[in-house]
Amino acid sequence: MSFLAPWALVIGGLAAAGAVLLHLVARQRPAAYLFPTTRFIPDRRTLVSRVVRRPRDPVLLALRVGLLLSAAAAFARPVLTSSRQPRARVVMLDRSRAVASPAQALAQARSFISEGVSVRMITFDTAATLVPDAAGLDSLAADSRPRAAMGSLTAALVAAERAASSLGATADTIELLVVSPIAAGELDAATDSVRARWPGRITLVRVAARVDSVQDRTLERALDADAPFAPALRRMRVGGLPGAVRVRRGAATGADSAFARAGGIVVAWDTVGAAAERPAALVMGDDVVVAAMGRGMAPDGRTLARWSDGSPAASERLLGAGCVRRVAVGVPLAGDLPLRPAFQRIVRGLVAPCGEVVSTAPADSAAVARLTGTGGPATGRSLAVGLGQRSPLVPWLLGLALACAIAELLLRARMTPERA
Repeated sequence: MSFLAPWALVIGGLAAAGAVLLHLVARQRPAAYLFPTTRFIPDRRTLVSRVVRRPRDPVLLALRVGLLLSAAAAFARPVLTSSRQPRARVVMLDRSRAVASPAQALAQARSFISEGVSVRMITFDTAATLVPDAAGLDSLAADSRPRAAMGSLTAALVAAERAASSLGATADTIELLVVSPIAAGELDAATDSVRARWPGRITLVRVAARVDSVQDRTLERALDADAPFAPALRRMRVGGLPGAVRVRRGAATGADSAFARAGGIVVAWDTVGAAAERPAALVMGDDVVVAAMGRGMAPDGRTLARWSDGSPAASERLLGAGCVRRVAVGVPLAGDLPLRPAFQRIVRGLVAPCGEVVSTAPADSAAVARLTGTGGPATGRSLAVGLGQRSPLVPWLLGLALACAIAELLLRARMTPERA
């Protein structure tokens, strides 16, 4: 048996010791002697206190000590445990589109399952799921569908804390292993604060990251050689496969909408070749381009790129299984703008898969160091206390304390005032 809050036992023990000491102080009426002059003494009850070797009223004392100790034990939250094992593991397996080879990552996660060590397996992409048994791992191996969702290490860490609560009462230490590329897009503003709640070091097993580049996508048809955005897309394969990219030099049409509903990506560059105005700044993510461009206003939708004043320069509207993107950036037909690396990165971002675009590039060394932490593995006791493990004995101990309190009141009612 172990206690989740042992400090309550200390307080209860001190209170019980105080009750015993008070019972060693016996209070009784002195012996009566007959003297003629006692008629002049006022008639009042006289009590004398003295220390005795054996406490009076042992039944009353036993009830009071039982009340204090049972209440203290209830607040200490005892947990019945079997023989403790030296260690247990929680394995977080990345199943997002950041992983280059899901089969390799799964094989790496399987290698941490060993006899005699309790293991909780958690798979995650945008959400985290606990794998109940080996059959669940077999189903993961059979599932070869491509992953479109990006991973969230924050959600996975929260699930790992919950899974560790059941291991904390039976293991001395708990190892947390993360099988993931640890991509920059899998970290968010809450990751550091959630990571701080894990009281130990985290072992990172980094697998190969998928190269999320323009080569992974396909153009529906070849671009004209004089297209100002052709240099950025020159490495894209050409072929009318499902999910291909259609780039139009003008407004989208009804046929484009049908193409998007079938899973394609339509990029309607409405103002290509427009007359350049004064220099403007185009911002998309961390990329900024300052050049003489024709400036337009993108229609409503999820904003992908903005002008320096915050107005939308490119927007996206989901349509069926695909999307239609409208770009209101006038690219001059002359000049070096299409050859600038920042502009080419913006163009490649505009032909990325539909939905929120996140980076699959590896996280920087500082973020990895914060995620790893220092010290050794987490202790089972720290995780059990921190996650509010339930104690099934608490209701019974509180019932015993209540029974002792009632019995003590009934016994005191039958005793004389001096003894109560």
